[in-house]
Amino acid sequence: MEAIARSHELGPDHHRISEYATDVVETLLVRSAGLHGALSRFGSRLGAEGWSLENVSAWVDELSEIAPATSTTLRSFDAGVALANGWTEGHLRGVRAEECFDAVTGLCTTAILRLRLQQLFEQCTSLEIEPNWLHALVIFDADLDMLGSLEADAAMMTLADVIQQSFTFGETIIRDHNRVFVLCIRDEHLNERVTSLIDQMSERALLRDARVLGWVDNLPDNAGTIDRYMADLAV
Repeated sequence: MEAIARSHELGPDHHRISEYATDVVETLLVRSAGLHGALSRFGSRLGAEGWSLENVSAWVDELSEIAPATSTTLRSFDAGVALANGWTEGHLRGVRAEECFDAVTGLCTTAILRLRLQQLFEQCTSLEIEPNWLHALVIFDADLDMLGSLEADAAMMTLADVIQQSFTFGETIIRDHNRVFVLCIRDEHLNERVTSLIDQMSERALLRDARVLGWVDNLPDNAGTIDRYMADLAV
């Protein structure tokens, strides 16, 4: 673990980071069932301190090289998800809450969507997986132009409620003006779920005049086009 700290010239932080890494290694060797929890803690601690997910993932890769017998476990998809989720939770603690959450619906903002997309691309790159194989962005668009401000707020709260009741497995749900985005796992039933949700929304009194549309969108081709993708979503 000291080797990791020295290799990255971490200065006075190296003792603390070595301590975090020791937690991962000891958990793996002594009680491997708790590895995902240890990786989540590792990511959360370093994310809260401002380290990038790229740095954190690289250190886990180096841990697997120090202990080759455990490399497959540390580099598995589930291990990568635990690490990334922990990092996101920790990183958000260092971001101003008003920039991250919508005051009306309580949903995350596009600042979080951008962060999650960057995280997703870094994770998929490390696992050599195409992001669009596993994930998709569901878009719900409400027409609120004919509603007053109070009615529009009520409609968005109802829209958020219906979506949150349907997507309950850790998906990232975002509000941006009259749209709600859901970053989720892609599966063969996703289009059917979206159609069913639109039907449910049409039956809600507060949404009947909002004429909500919904569709499944592909993610950007690569991390370098995230900014352009985000700009297109705002249209």
